[in-house]
Amino acid sequence: MMKSRVFTAGLRISLLIGLCVLVSPRPYASEKASPRHISPEFNVRLLDETTITFNDIQNRVTVIDFWGTWCKSCLVEIPDYSAFYRDYKDKGVLFFALAGESGSAQKVREQSKRLKIDYPVGAPSRAEFKTIGKIRAYPTTWIIAPSGEIVKEFVGMVPGKHSAIREIVDRLLRESSASFTR
Repeated sequence: MMKSRVFTAGLRISLLIGLCVLVSPRPYASEKASPRHISPEFNVRLLDETTITFNDIQNRVTVIDFWGTWCKSCLVEIPDYSAFYRDYKDKGVLFFALAGESGSAQKVREQSKRLKIDYPVGAPSRAEFKTIGKIRAYPTTWIIAPSGEIVKEFVGMVPGKHSAIREIVDRLLRESSASFTR
């Protein structure tokens, strides 16, 4: 009986460590890898019928939240993203969320309304998702520099994620305004 409890506790700890490794913050690429950029084919329609393309992202700091209506961690982040959107929309930052594996655009629209999401949301088709790139898990957040380079990818709900997003975005805004004043 005691061996069974020890084994069960050990198994739980191993699973917890494995989960922590999966959702821990990590860069999208190693130091030696070449930078990852948004695809020039990027093209996605939002629920308000506007379309965001590669050209819309160029020369702007952009944050994309990949989420699912079924993802509990994703839902927990909605208030933080609402505050981020309100604080940064007038600073030229492009922010939107893309619901993956969440059903039709109508279903995502209904869920977004129920969840009181006040920022732009899209429900990309499979074809649109192919132009975006591979998402390994939900939630995933990309921070994209004006050059189109994905400078940070957060996979999962990570402690300190939202303050780190603000710090990175503020740095990118400073860098982009400094390059225009030269």
